[in-house]
Amino acid sequence: MKRNLLFALLLCATTSLSAQQKISINPEKQYQTIEFFGAADAWSGNFVGKYWGEVPKRDIADLLFSQQTDAAGNPVGIGLTMWRVNLGAGTLEQAEADIYPYQRRAESYKTIDGKSYDWGKCAGQEYFMQAAKDRGCNQFILFSNSPLVQLTKNGKGYAPTADSANLRDDCYDDYATYLVDVTEHLMEKGFNIPYISPINEPQMNWTTIKQEGSPWRNSQINRMTKALDEALSRSTKFDGVRIFIGETMLLKGLYEFTPGMLSQFGEDQVETPGRQLYTFFDEKSPYYVGDLKHINKEFTAHPYNNHFTSEEMRSTHLLAAAEARKYGLDYHSSEWCLLPNSQRYGGITEDWQKGNHGDIQAALMMARVMHSDFVDMNAVSWCYWKAMELRGDHALIALHAKDGDIFRGGDVKANKLLYALGNYSFFIRPNYKRVSLSGADNLSEVAATAYLSPDGKRLVAVFVNNTFEKKSVEVTLPKPYNKQIASAKMYVTDERNDLSAYEMAKASSFNLNARSVTTVVYNLK
Repeated sequence: MKRNLLFALLLCATTSLSAQQKISINPEKQYQTIEFFGAADAWSGNFVGKYWGEVPKRDIADLLFSQQTDAAGNPVGIGLTMWRVNLGAGTLEQAEADIYPYQRRAESYKTIDGKSYDWGKCAGQEYFMQAAKDRGCNQFILFSNSPLVQLTKNGKGYAPTADSANLRDDCYDDYATYLVDVTEHLMEKGFNIPYISPINEPQMNWTTIKQEGSPWRNSQINRMTKALDEALSRSTKFDGVRIFIGETMLLKGLYEFTPGMLSQFGEDQVETPGRQLYTFFDEKSPYYVGDLKHINKEFTAHPYNNHFTSEEMRSTHLLAAAEARKYGLDYHSSEWCLLPNSQRYGGITEDWQKGNHGDIQAALMMARVMHSDFVDMNAVSWCYWKAMELRGDHALIALHAKDGDIFRGGDVKANKLLYALGNYSFFIRPNYKRVSLSGADNLSEVAATAYLSPDGKRLVAVFVNNTFEKKSVEVTLPKPYNKQIASAKMYVTDERNDLSAYEMAKASSFNLNARSVTTVVYNLK
């Protein structure tokens, strides 16, 4: 990890640059319990795990999962507590596969003829599962973008039409059985599988060759969920496995039908995959699944494309949160990355080059989304999309392959996105509770959240300074807590720092660097 220790005194000493921003944290006022932070192996994880050398693979695993610190107290990695594993459709092995880029083709555990299993396959993915487990992360979400190609209508990993699932009508049970058989195989290897997510972004037009994917109508989602629930219920060994329902591509799809959805699915609101929370959790809905054994009162969604302005992001999150409250549901923010768009995202400067995922601007955009997810929607978990990718496109880690060939190995480099995510994931561990923090809730300027450990001995505050100015802040806690602070330390990610650790001259008054994400850890007596 790159470090910059030249700015320690400037970071930790209070100055008269501007009036101090008063921030109050009250650990006694508590909100949601955080379950995990994660990222996905798709799509390049399987290739890297199989074909790259041990040194870059070890470096990637350390960056993603290590909970250790180096001799200077800097985190070695970001300590993810969940790893999303892509159960591919099997396009990698098709002689006439046409999905491009190539690394978006995925293996499955099925033999090519679909008649049996080959448990030696997907070895690259299992490499990173084991690497995660070895570093203390033994929680895995199994997710699928498309049903197996042996079961699809067109024999491909993408759909023939935009308004229906690419799954043959007689294959729902077969697909469910496959998902459960793979779960059992991985459980027997010692991997903990708390979630299966069988459907990804059902509102998307998955008719292109850009990746594996399938749209789904509401009746089809309902049928697939019930088939998977029945398959999981065949044995008590799966009692701890829950079905993730949703993976909705837009937060607006949780509470309304967008014009694009209605156009794509033929104006049929009963079948169009909008209003997802009503559809699956309202007992009056024809597609209610809230009473299934493996469905909890929770849902997943992807907070894409509603953050072109901070105001739009906040209003969309609040509307989605209000809908979730109707049904008493927990929200898992299960996928986000900085997608390419013709419209510029709010808070990103005009000179920023589209496709630059390595700088602090992309990291700050992610941090703003995370802040709104936690504060406005009370998210109980947060996952990034791609952990690794060639050139670092939309990924936490850039893969610099020899001659651009993913089969030949290469070098790796972390993007700022990784370190900014680490400002949350390394310090906010499972079962921490978000607590009240006031005085810093401006997505365009300074926004902050705070979290308390289950034993009450550690308080973590994460500050996002979106401005181009250094900000001086003063933090106050209730009197009993002020007296209990034994020590405090800050960790900074900005243009020069990568989750760098600094001692603090004062626990209550300090500076936030311009364009930075800063975590302050208070150890309590």
